Amino acid sequence: MINNLRLISYSSLVVSSITLILLLYIIIINPSIFQGTEGPQGIQGLEGEIGPKGIKGEDGKQGQKGMPPSYYAQKVYEESKSGVVFIKVYQSGQQIAVGSGFIYDEKGYIVTNNHVIENGSDFVIVYFDGAMSEGEVIGRDSQGDLAVIKTQLPNSVKKLELESDITIGEQVFPIGSPAGLVGSITAGVISQANRTGLLILPMIQTDAPINPGNSGGPLINVDGKVVGINSMGYRGGEFEALGFAIPSSIAKIIIPNLIENGFHEHPFIGISASFLDPIQIKDRGLPDDITSGVIIQTVRPNTAAEEHGLMKGDIIISMGGYSLRAQHDISYILHHFFAPNDIIKLEVFRNGEVINMELTLGVRPLNQ
Repeated sequence: MINNLRLISYSSLVVSSITLILLLYIIIINPSIFQGTEGPQGIQGLEGEIGPKGIKGEDGKQGQKGMPPSYYAQKVYEESKSGVVFIKVYQSGQQIAVGSGFIYDEKGYIVTNNHVIENGSDFVIVYFDGAMSEGEVIGRDSQGDLAVIKTQLPNSVKKLELESDITIGEQVFPIGSPAGLVGSITAGVISQANRTGLLILPMIQTDAPINPGNSGGPLINVDGKVVGINSMGYRGGEFEALGFAIPSSIAKIIIPNLIENGFHEHPFIGISASFLDPIQIKDRGLPDDITSGVIIQTVRPNTAAEEHGLMKGDIIISMGGYSLRAQHDISYILHHFFAPNDIIKLEVFRNGEVINMELTLGVRPLNQ
């Protein structure tokens, strides 16, 4: 009896185990056994409305142009060569000098340096394709070292555009005829601006080679625009890659006067002065917020400075509304913003107080 009960129990256990295994198989491995036949496809729902258009993000800063300097030299040369000229200078039938220049407009006006043409009487203009024409000097500025020649232009040439805006470190390319080697291009960068003590004008400094024969030619940026007129360069000895150009920002003021009047008059105050930095100025009793200026050393007779009462020892703090913060500031302000007979406002420190003055600018004498 006991054996029969054990057999029944074992049998029941086996049946239960098999049933459980089958049930797990159906649920986990093959659940489709419980699914009915596939019904017909349902109707597609309505399409949703299009959402609002997203807002465009801000444009990022433009990256630097990634082409090598040689690419820009090739591009600048091809685009500018027909606007650059070689100038041969004659006196009594003898060639006495050579220089460079560029075409200012389609009327036949060519810009160069005054020192290129100053001793000549006759001039031959040689173009990029070998064409030639005679020219006549119609305007000169010996102080600013600029001159304009008028000629009959051939059809193959183009004018070059002046550009006032420059950036320290930007690539520039002098094109001209160094040593008479017509159509030469060199390359460099703008090393600095507003260099004084060379001409009466503040100058552009560049490390691009500027040699005799380059004088009067254009200093061109990567866009093919003239940012300066090459004027002088220093090489050998202690100097290397030290060239200077007249900035187009000032040439734009001078050249129209040379064309219209034959001359240009530069504004003149009539003082010699030295710049004072914060160390030099701090013990002179000025207000604490004034940290720079220029101290007058001499007042020249029969000038605007003498007429309006400027005195030796006066410290000029501002001129024309511009603070004087560097050695070149007076030259820059006068030549960019003022002309002879303009009234200019000055802030002057004298005897412990700041005085506001106005004076009428004079004309710079040729020997000054």
